Amino acid sequence: MTTASTRWRRFCLLLLAALGPAITAGCGGGPRRVPVSGNVTVDGVAVNGGVLHFYPDADKGNQHRVDCVSPIRAGKYNLLTQAVRDRETGTGAPLGWYKVYLDTTVPGADVKLHERFTDPKKTTIWIEVVDNPDPGAYDVKFTTK
Repeated sequence: MTTASTRWRRFCLLLLAALGPAITAGCGGGPRRVPVSGNVTVDGVAVNGGVLHFYPDADKGNQHRVDCVSPIRAGKYNLLTQAVRDRETGTGAPLGWYKVYLDTTVPGADVKLHERFTDPKKTTIWIEVVDNPDPGAYDVKFTTK
């Protein structure tokens, strides 16, 4: 014969066992990502082609081991994060500073711009991903000069 307190303890243990995985599933899911999208132009003309990269800028404190990328279509992009760990991969980008460059070596990318914008070590464009960006904060403006 079991007492009410024993039944209560068993119920609580069963409940914890059932809910434990669901509660901890969100733990350790990597850095929080926020939506990042905008327009991409070269000398004021919308870009159509290429892959935009936001590469973490360690010199400005961004130590994330990710590459945030997006194809450019009709001058627009929406970043996706690709990370070392699958749980850190998904839409948006983690907060922090990024070097921004454009990969023009992909098929169909007929984009002319200064070569410094095609290399994360040479680019002169940096963007900080923040919680509440101003309108147009993530627009990328490349030049041919």
